[in-house]
Amino acid sequence: MHMGEYGLWWSLEGHRGPINCLTFMEDGTHIASGGDDGHVIVWAAEDGSVRRRLKPKQGPVVALRWLRDDSRDVCYLMSAGANGTLVIWRFTIGSGTFEWLHMETVFDTAIEFVELDHTHNLLLLTTQGRIVLYQIQRKNAAVALRLVQAHPPLSHPRLPALPISAHFVQQAHGVIVAFLDSRELIAWNIMPWYQVFHHKLRTRIGSTAYHEGNKTLLVWNLVDGIDVYQLMDCSPYSLNYVRHLQIRVRQNRICHVQFDSDGKKAITGGDNGQVLIWDVSSGQVVQALCHGEELHAVQVVCYHSSQFSKHLIASGSSDAASKKVLLRVWSTEGKIPRAGSESVPIEATASRSGPLHLRYLVDFFLMVVISILLVVGTRYYYT
Repeated sequence: MHMGEYGLWWSLEGHRGPINCLTFMEDGTHIASGGDDGHVIVWAAEDGSVRRRLKPKQGPVVALRWLRDDSRDVCYLMSAGANGTLVIWRFTIGSGTFEWLHMETVFDTAIEFVELDHTHNLLLLTTQGRIVLYQIQRKNAAVALRLVQAHPPLSHPRLPALPISAHFVQQAHGVIVAFLDSRELIAWNIMPWYQVFHHKLRTRIGSTAYHEGNKTLLVWNLVDGIDVYQLMDCSPYSLNYVRHLQIRVRQNRICHVQFDSDGKKAITGGDNGQVLIWDVSSGQVVQALCHGEELHAVQVVCYHSSQFSKHLIASGSSDAASKKVLLRVWSTEGKIPRAGSESVPIEATASRSGPLHLRYLVDFFLMVVISILLVVGTRYYYT
């Protein structure tokens, strides 16, 4: 599916702290955002309005996932918190009502990552030194979680590493887990549970994205951008390095990476106020979207595409120093003006450092000229 040029749809405000997570509903009609302020806000993508503001009482909200239902009018929203709990709401789309269904204390430490497989109703969560896999069970209006696997087992000590992200692979017959400081990528078969490969990278792993169709893995490496890998199906499994997407990383921040629907484009935030869209095969930036000021961090991005060829990107501010915490929504249908929303030009390059440095140079030159005039004037006055 061809991805056209993006224009700004909405510029939204609602969170009182950095935004940690974003997710589109499967049909693209709603966006859920969670932040350090402990709130979950559900927005209508069509007009940018707030459908519901939820307070799950989990501390900072670190991950969100939509779970579809057989009914077209019902969907479920999962919220993961820094206190180790998972909260599930039932969302009735027509009325816009949310019903609190279930809270599960998964860990005694913060949940780091949540991955969902809709086909097999599998839920994968990670925390410091541990990975757990649940089967989602639904009966009538109730939702419950059945523990399938914990690694290491709950009675065993934790791993000496932080699993920062995880993905289902091979049609959910396996999982691949990325570890932050140990620089490891480890894959396990699910049934039965056993390790199928172990790969150590040259850098730490900040975040990852996996595209099942292309078997391609993106790794935000916390040093100089994104490394692209190919997961090989041979036995045993192997991981081949493909190419590098160069980004100037000025601050040691973890930024989300995403694939588009067909795995040909990569989408990422950064610490220069931009959202970058890459052509994975060439390693070139095809478009840069101006989210905010140059020094503001955009650590959170998410993507959605529909059968009608409309592509959506949402980006969230994650810099506590920012005066405004913004959620911006971009669309290939072009910019739709909204009263009170800020119109932001789309940047055509991957860096805005040039104009800013020129501005500083002009300011410095003016200061020097003013200083010289003051010195000359003072000497003339006293003579």
